[in-house]
Amino acid sequence: MRKIILISILSLTLWTACTGVSSDDLKHLEGYWEISKVEAHGETFNPRGGAPAVDYYQMFNDSIGIKKKMVPSFGEKYSSSEDLIQYKILTVDGNYSLQFSSALEEWEEEIKSLSQEEMILFHNDKSYHYKRHQKITY
Repeated sequence: MRKIILISILSLTLWTACTGVSSDDLKHLEGYWEISKVEAHGETFNPRGGAPAVDYYQMFNDSIGIKKKMVPSFGEKYSSSEDLIQYKILTVDGNYSLQFSSALEEWEEEIKSLSQEEMILFHNDKSYHYKRHQKITY
């Protein structure tokens, strides 16, 4: 019985330590991200044919940055319009969110997970799973 309790406590501790986002993880936000899947209402939606556009996050300091839609091309080039969305990183009860502000609207996306290669954002009952964009080479 002690082994079961010990294993349960250890598993819970490891699971708790492996979930969530720390302030140290926020350094991974900057860069190019593409959506790998969207989960909503028990269903999973996968993009077909690769990502036509990727999201580029640029940070100016620890809590302010911009997001742009970028279209990758061969080599190391990306094209974009001049449009950009400003964001702030908010912290509430140890949870991190991105508060976006454009000319037309404001909204917030909770950062559920963030690492060097993967990111999960939650907004409007949907989980957006991102992977680090790999540049197109030939």
